[in-house]
Amino acid sequence: MSQRLWVKLLGAFTLIIVLGVATTVLLTRQGAATRFSHFMADDQMFQPEHLQEDLATYYQQQGGWQGIDTGLRQVVRSASSGGMMGGMMGHAMGMYDSGIALVDENGQILALLGSRSQSRGAQNRANPTGQPWPIRVDGRQVGILLIDGEPMRGTTGDGSDLLSGVTRAALIAGLLAGLVAFALAIVLVRQITHPLTALRDASSRVGQGDLTVRVPVQGQDELGQLGNAFNRMAAALETQETLRRHLMADVAHELRTPLTAIQGTVEALQDGIFPLTAESLDPIHAETLLLGRLVEDLRTLANAEAGHLSLDRAEVEMGELVERIVSGLLPSAQQAGIRLEWQVTPATRLWADSQRMGQVLSNLLSNALRHTPAGGKIEVAVSAQDGGLLLSVQDSGPGIAAADLPHIFDRFYRGDPSRSRGTGSSGLGLTIARQLVEAHAGRIWAVSPAPGEERGSVFFVWLPGNEKVKREKS
Repeated sequence: MSQRLWVKLLGAFTLIIVLGVATTVLLTRQGAATRFSHFMADDQMFQPEHLQEDLATYYQQQGGWQGIDTGLRQVVRSASSGGMMGGMMGHAMGMYDSGIALVDENGQILALLGSRSQSRGAQNRANPTGQPWPIRVDGRQVGILLIDGEPMRGTTGDGSDLLSGVTRAALIAGLLAGLVAFALAIVLVRQITHPLTALRDASSRVGQGDLTVRVPVQGQDELGQLGNAFNRMAAALETQETLRRHLMADVAHELRTPLTAIQGTVEALQDGIFPLTAESLDPIHAETLLLGRLVEDLRTLANAEAGHLSLDRAEVEMGELVERIVSGLLPSAQQAGIRLEWQVTPATRLWADSQRMGQVLSNLLSNALRHTPAGGKIEVAVSAQDGGLLLSVQDSGPGIAAADLPHIFDRFYRGDPSRSRGTGSSGLGLTIARQLVEAHAGRIWAVSPAPGEERGSVFFVWLPGNEKVKREKS
């Protein structure tokens, strides 16, 4: 069984804390031990080895010990590991000034430094004492450094007690800091794993079909953004599932009507109720055409919603397009006793798919013809507006109820019975028109009653002009 995330995170934090405490203790012990090899003179902490090297360098540069009686102080400062602050630390840790004497190979005193040796008076100056540190240049001894004093010591004289105390104090401080860090790590791990656990449980419920689940979101960090993304995904899935169910129900209903008509006619022919003539087959042919139109409209709508609808864009003269579509519907309008008029502003060109835009106009005009009574009128107009083209189709029908206006572009929507679909309509014309317009980066909407009228409706389509479309494509 794989470890849980919170176990891995706590393990990682614990390892980091242990390594941090161990490193702190080791470095503190090493630093304290290093101090034990230091002497102190003139408030300067130094190691004899460094002072030996600097004195040998001085001898080489000067060609002898000329001026060392006044220059010893500067040499000590050069070899020092710390100035005033180092001296303060040294005094605080039990160090005191050592006496320094430099003698030549014959034992003659060359220089003295250090308050302790100086306080011993002439006897100490004539016969200085201390630990000897020979100074050699090119393998030849040129002097001896005498240090009268001791490096930093503890209470036992060898520094072991003080070193143990420093190590123990560093360990206690590290453990206390580690406990605090561990407590904070538990809080932090919980803040990380709790939202992830909720997200895991919610994902499992979504996988089981519960699309209503949402996760609580706190903050706007990465975890909060992940929760918001999950909630948006769940909401989108819920919406799509609702649309899918409605679509399946609507498609089943739309298919049932022509299939029932076909079945009834065929059964009547089989039973001999209708004679088998060309006229008796006309209803079957009409319902078959309706089925074919419904299937084609569904295919077009599915491609448009999936973003797979291809557009063959070219420069379109809207006047010619409107005239072609309107002319094709004139016989139907005249047969229904409806006047069909159009008005197009000159030089209205558009960068679009001519076939798809013709489909949009055909769907809008077919919708207007179905809902305009005999003696009515339909007007089509195209004009330039807001850097694009505005197409309007106005009818003199009964109008659209205010409650139905927000839904008229939904597929298979059934609103006011006075505007219900007529024979030959798949119920997808306005839905397909919206998808095609939006594929051209345009907008489509309806107003009812028509502006300045007591009844009727007007459908508007706005499409971006040539220059705007070309800029967006580039």
